[in-house]
Amino acid sequence: MSALQTRLTDLREELAENPRLRLGLWLILLISLFYLLLVQAERNDTALGEYAGALQRLEKARELSSAEGWTAALEQVRQRQESLRAALWDAETQGFAQASLQGALSDLMTGLEIRSGRIRSGVSQPLPDLPGVWQIQAQIDGTYRPGAELKLLYGIARHPRKLVIDRLDLSRQNSRLVVLVSAYFTGIAAEE
Repeated sequence: MSALQTRLTDLREELAENPRLRLGLWLILLISLFYLLLVQAERNDTALGEYAGALQRLEKARELSSAEGWTAALEQVRQRQESLRAALWDAETQGFAQASLQGALSDLMTGLEIRSGRIRSGVSQPLPDLPGVWQIQAQIDGTYRPGAELKLLYGIARHPRKLVIDRLDLSRQNSRLVVLVSAYFTGIAAEE
């Protein structure tokens, strides 16, 4: 008899003689079986949930694909995209973008009664949320005659390209004006 057969024979004899050992062994087997059933049930629930999610996405896709008006909705999106592109500025470099913004602000100030008007460059940075779009700022400083500040703000608001006033400081005591303006440019190559 080999050692393995001897040990198996000893185990059988011990199990036959000791009812507690038999009960313990059956409990261990039942607990292991119960655990395996729980693991399998969890796998089934997970698979069923994934299947239900995929089925819902499929139904939604079928519903959307059979919906009418896709061409009209697509045309609307294209028109919005074109109007947004028309509102954004275009420049090849940051320097050209700053010069374009300063030139536009200088044109807006022409004919207005803003004395000692200076336009200075501000922040020039890419927008992290919109790839390919840069924020270029410029600041207008000067003294104004009452009413000139409103004409300047009206000109900024009515400009064909999008201009955003980030800060506006008006001092009535010395008629001082500080306006921080941002323009958003596309086409600027990223610095390497």
